[in-house]
Amino acid sequence: MKLIDKDAVVTEIERLQSCTMDEQMNFYSEAAEGEYHVLSNLESFIDTLEVKEVDLEKEIKKYIQDNICGYCVPGVEETAKHFFELGLKAKKRE
Repeated sequence: MKLIDKDAVVTEIERLQSCTMDEQMNFYSEAAEGEYHVLSNLESFIDTLEVKEVDLEKEIKKYIQDNICGYCVPGVEETAKHFFELGLKAKKRE
């Protein structure tokens, strides 16, 4: 699973917005103005997304140690990753 940095996305949106107007803040065209507003709406949406830092490998190892007496159980890491990703996908659909 690949995640992207929310701040990097916002920075890119702002860069794209700056390409729609000149130094005096005049839009290059009506289409450029529309693009600017679409990007603003996208940025507003992104600001509503919750960002959480999770060290999945650490959490899996902690779970194994706490609940399975530290024994390595084949497939448990892959299973945990699968359901973690499934949970992220389900969260996106809400």
